[in-house]
Amino acid sequence: MPGNKSEFLSSVDIELIHNTTVQLLANIGVEFPHDEAIAVFDKHGFKTDGHRVVFREEQVMSALETAPAQFTLHARNPDRSVTVGDGEPVFAPAYGAPFLVDYEVGKRTPTMEDYHNLARLAHALHNQDLSGHLLVEPGDVPAGTAHLKMLHAHMVHSDKPFVGSAQGRAGARHTMEMASILFGEEVGERAVTIGLINPLSPLGYSGEMLQALMEYARWRQPVIIATLVMAGSTGPITLAGVLAQQNAELLAGVTLTQLISPGMPVVYGSTSTNIDMKTGALAIGSPELAMVVAATAQMARYYGLPSRSGGALTDASSPDAQAGFESMLGLLTAVNSGIDLVVHAAGILSSYLAFSYEKFVLDDEMCGLVRRFRRGIAVGAPELAYDVMARVGPGGNFLTEMHTVKRCRTEFWQPAVCDRGGLEAWMTGGRQDAVQRARQRGQRLLAEHEDPPLETTTARQLQAFVEEHGTREQ
Repeated sequence: MPGNKSEFLSSVDIELIHNTTVQLLANIGVEFPHDEAIAVFDKHGFKTDGHRVVFREEQVMSALETAPAQFTLHARNPDRSVTVGDGEPVFAPAYGAPFLVDYEVGKRTPTMEDYHNLARLAHALHNQDLSGHLLVEPGDVPAGTAHLKMLHAHMVHSDKPFVGSAQGRAGARHTMEMASILFGEEVGERAVTIGLINPLSPLGYSGEMLQALMEYARWRQPVIIATLVMAGSTGPITLAGVLAQQNAELLAGVTLTQLISPGMPVVYGSTSTNIDMKTGALAIGSPELAMVVAATAQMARYYGLPSRSGGALTDASSPDAQAGFESMLGLLTAVNSGIDLVVHAAGILSSYLAFSYEKFVLDDEMCGLVRRFRRGIAVGAPELAYDVMARVGPGGNFLTEMHTVKRCRTEFWQPAVCDRGGLEAWMTGGRQDAVQRARQRGQRLLAEHEDPPLETTTARQLQAFVEEHGTREQ
């Protein structure tokens, strides 16, 4: 193992994984159950058999040459735009939870009102760089048109970049049409949204995901291709085998994007982990997931692609101590490994099954803590402070020095939820735990929220689009 413990793979390991991937792609292939996708592969000389495509190494590597190593994801507020792949992690909230863990009633089905509140919180929480998409699955709106209302929520409640819908061709196309209204221009060369495309392990894609992928490619909007190989279930039980299978699925999808639209941004992503061999349940708070995250970052760098993984992940079903230490393991590993885009940076519980308002707030605080840790220690004459130490001398005090006064508000990370008041203050102040403090902070942020300004005509056109297409699709 290399000396750097954030890198689990040696250069020899990476080559072995690559070579096994090449064998999988050339000898077994990947299923693409979509006639238009097969037509693209046929046009470019790939060998196909029905819906199965096999890949020669030189074909894959040629496609990778056109995929950019970084790109800017533009927000309607230019100050909120982010660059994916420049060495700084980009944080996005949890994605796809079918349930909420409610502070008062426990597990429940989310509503569209919850969705609006979570979009508002995503805007208010300082360390979330994207407002997200499919934060939860609201149960009180038709599934076929829910994506319209969710996209609308992100566009009106936040001016951060947002994730688009991958609900087949219609979801992707509606994303592009609504983004064109929001930005006042037809979506094209400028990246203004990003879609999340998931392969179907082992070694396949679903028709719905391929529809969305191809629509994003036609509009030249970036996609994250992120596979979830479950070690021992939908993939080999060994992590090396998982990495090889995952790599084959990802490179096949990346190749398709570049055949359709050379140069469009694509992110190499993973949510792969093991299953619990006692229960058969997915284990996302495991050390194995963290190891796969670190290895995924290395493989992405090997191919010159930006990377994506999960972050504050946990198998716990409440925002308790287990949720805390598992989430920190995942988030810190992602950041220290050089992952470029962290989805599930905040809010997820119960192995992707549930979202929590309180954990959303707590995890955002954790994102800030991890960012400060990653920034490291600056070493220069002002930081070494020799003149200050010489002036204070033995037995002195640095509190009243201007060196301290000028830096006292900026030198250290300042928590918004964590308790540093001491035991006596905690005892006399109601003995609140972190979840209670997070709940209060979340409620305060929602009460103070104001939608960022949106031009009146744009707001009216977006509302009309949602109403028209919502009625048409029902």
